[in-house]
Amino acid sequence: MLNTMGLCSLKSVIVDERNKRLVVNGYPEETNPAFFSRELIDFAVARKLEKIWLWAIPADVPEFLGCGFRTEGSLFRDKYDEFAISLAYYVSFSRGNSDKLESENDIINTVRTEPIRRMPSLPQGMELKLLNESFAPEISKLLTQVFKTYPSPVEDDQYVQSLIKNGNIFAGAFFEERLVAVAAAYPDDTLKRCEMTDCATLKEYRGYSLSQRLLDILEQEIQKYGSYILFTLARAQSYGMNRVFHKLGYRFQGRLIKNCDIAGSFEDMNLWVK
Repeated sequence: MLNTMGLCSLKSVIVDERNKRLVVNGYPEETNPAFFSRELIDFAVARKLEKIWLWAIPADVPEFLGCGFRTEGSLFRDKYDEFAISLAYYVSFSRGNSDKLESENDIINTVRTEPIRRMPSLPQGMELKLLNESFAPEISKLLTQVFKTYPSPVEDDQYVQSLIKNGNIFAGAFFEERLVAVAAAYPDDTLKRCEMTDCATLKEYRGYSLSQRLLDILEQEIQKYGSYILFTLARAQSYGMNRVFHKLGYRFQGRLIKNCDIAGSFEDMNLWVK
């Protein structure tokens, strides 16, 4: 059994103070779910965290549920040894309750049923390309312009630069040499999955399907690295981003309640998987 020092030593356990949560991206094979749950909960309470977000192996899910966790989503693709089930434990009762579920379900229904139309033509002078470390300040500036708050410290261009150095892939749209849209792919070679994220477009350049185009570029690039489950967490209140991932062939596979602080508040995030 792990103690709290043992928890801190696990690379898969991340104390995320910014979003007031404990993130657990898997655990050792010999882990006892009941003991592990108790340690996670005690640790989260001691650190005044509001949520535990845990990726679990399917076979362990019933025992975690018995300890107060609940299922919020799944990456499941018929492999029973993968950390593919997204579970949550809410230390804070209010953190685990959302008053927007009805409207968010309406968005999903609309996204799935509206006809898919052809993408509009790009304006002359628009260029889409992959971005290297030198673009980190521009990426940082764009993300902070679009979002009042963000789950990760993208206001620090050194942080963005480190993401690219560590193998994460960014793509951007430029109009007259100005970065006006961005998207990113975060491949995880350990878990063989890749998060599609950091989608942002300046308000005056929306309507050209820039996020969809950039994500398509990133998907093609990721294929060069191997076979990954692709997934994203889209703001549940955002019709546009949920629509983009539906059009790209992703499947809606859950909703993570008040999962992160984005655009000024803790928001529900829809899990889409491809």
